[in-house]
Amino acid sequence: MELDNLLTLKEVAKLLRLSPQTLYKMLEQGEIPAVKIGSQWRFDREQLKSWLNRHTAEADGHAQNGA
Repeated sequence: MELDNLLTLKEVAKLLRLSPQTLYKMLEQGEIPAVKIGSQWRFDREQLKSWLNRHTAEADGHAQNGA
């Protein structure tokens, strides 16, 4: 993990078009990869891309199976 690749919660919420509250809930449930530094959450850009790709593929699979 490179420090230059770290995103803030606010940046990720904007990027994913989620409210910060929704993102906090996802963090509490361990649904999204992040690290807590002090009292603040940080997201590695590459891990977030991988997570998004996996979840997009899963959603596509569910849509195809359900159609």
